Amino acid sequence: MKARSSSDKAINETPVSLLEVKVTLPTRVIFGDEASSKKYNPSDIAQLPKVRLGEGTLGTLYKVVLNCGSIVTIRKIRDELVRSDDFEFWIKLFGGVRDVRLLPMQFSCWYGGEVFLLHEYLCLGSLEELLHGSEGVQFTPLNCKIRLQIALDAAKALASIHNRVTKDGKSLVCGVIKSSNIMIRTDFSACLSSFETSYLVPPAIIIRRNPGRIAPELTYYQSIPKVFTQKSDVYSFGVLLLELITGKRPSVTNLGEYVKEKARREGLKAVPDKRMVDAKEIMADMISIAGQCLSKNPRERPPIDGVVQLIQELQESSSLSVDAIQSQHTNGDQMAPTLCEPGNTGGGGDEYNEPKFGGRITSSKIGDGGGLTGAGGGGDGTGAG
Repeated sequence: MKARSSSDKAINETPVSLLEVKVTLPTRVIFGDEASSKKYNPSDIAQLPKVRLGEGTLGTLYKVVLNCGSIVTIRKIRDELVRSDDFEFWIKLFGGVRDVRLLPMQFSCWYGGEVFLLHEYLCLGSLEELLHGSEGVQFTPLNCKIRLQIALDAAKALASIHNRVTKDGKSLVCGVIKSSNIMIRTDFSACLSSFETSYLVPPAIIIRRNPGRIAPELTYYQSIPKVFTQKSDVYSFGVLLLELITGKRPSVTNLGEYVKEKARREGLKAVPDKRMVDAKEIMADMISIAGQCLSKNPRERPPIDGVVQLIQELQESSSLSVDAIQSQHTNGDQMAPTLCEPGNTGGGGDEYNEPKFGGRITSSKIGDGGGLTGAGGGGDGTGAG
């Protein structure tokens, strides 16, 4: 064995400061127009200091202040997901989707072996945070008007997905609709984020990570391949409606079972979130709409376009439109229209009449399977819709 010379030893043991080491990794843009490609630098996206916001099915989400001054959210995609052959195809497809009710992807890139997705940062966060609070932040007691508007925005967002098709003519689906993916703008309008998840993550993982939000036909029979459909999306949306109505987390409580038992023991008037003090009667009709979405038989669930129409007509008939909300705010009402009065559970002894709406919702029957059923009744079938 050749002995090391003193000069070799001196060279090898010379300390090197990490500040002097500049690592350059290969970069490549996956999605971004000419303007965003000039504005966003993959090296900045990967290396700038980040504030961790949370961990999702797609990967870790961060808040970042870029060198250009923009505040954005950056999601680092899980390593195992980027190995899919069609990963970039879906990123490009959903990156090009534009709708005011869908949170747009602004940029996506490779940096070394890592993939990052960049979106606008919304300071109010998600519906989940507003309803239930987050670490160090208390919940925001949203009133009935805002909840109804969020429900309508979320339904329109899902309809926007359902009304699009791939190049081979297949209709798009969302996979799961949940409050953590409903982002809230400063005017309390809502938009849907992470709507590409079901095309990037295996269905079994999504189902396992979202208890209480998945349609029964995807959970009852283990031998049947798990394929999300527009009908399973509608079921998931029905769960979201019950979360808005009750203020309960579906991952902790089976919301269909909760509403069933609550109504049986205390009556329908006891179901809505007690933090709401205004127009709670409207929530009875919302329960009926949710009931149709939660039918055990996928064929009996309405298309999301029909759900949009029901919520829109309910909003118009109850004078709880955005215009009415903004008008109240402009006229300087004593109580802020976006928040309930803290500490007032309200409700009193108001009774609910049998919910009827436009001839299409005739009851809020409770299904035998633990979920709500709509006016058409719940079936036990699990055939694909």
